[in-house]
Amino acid sequence: MRAWPLALVLAACTACGVGPTGVIRAGEAPRGFIQGTSLYFVRHDRLVPVTRPEGPLAAAEAVELLTGGPTSKERERAVGTSLPKNLAVQVTGDAFALGASTSRLSRTATGQLVCTIAAATAAERGVEVDDVRVTVPGDGQARCADFT
Repeated sequence: MRAWPLALVLAACTACGVGPTGVIRAGEAPRGFIQGTSLYFVRHDRLVPVTRPEGPLAAAEAVELLTGGPTSKERERAVGTSLPKNLAVQVTGDAFALGASTSRLSRTATGQLVCTIAAATAAERGVEVDDVRVTVPGDGQARCADFT
């Protein structure tokens, strides 16, 4: 007699009334988060990526945002920069050149540029950041991983 209530519960759980359906097309599969632009700033002497809502942007545009420095909200989170003020940088593809007034940058500042250019280029090409090599004036090619 005890099996009766159990059978009733099982019948109620399995007989929900929803029948099978065919395949429902919903368009392209999601590709992940691709909006925004990663800029590399400094926190506690380490490079950290900060995503800005602008973009995705070309490398030259990303570097322009980078040289503008962190926003007030980013500074509140202890994010800074090692780039000199009024730095003139010309970005062409995955290479950059410094303006005449800047002879050399610190390793951290160079890393900020390399990683920001690599991130923008990687987003444009659909590859990983460390698959991009950036030409550094006077030093050859570098990857973001060389600085992180």
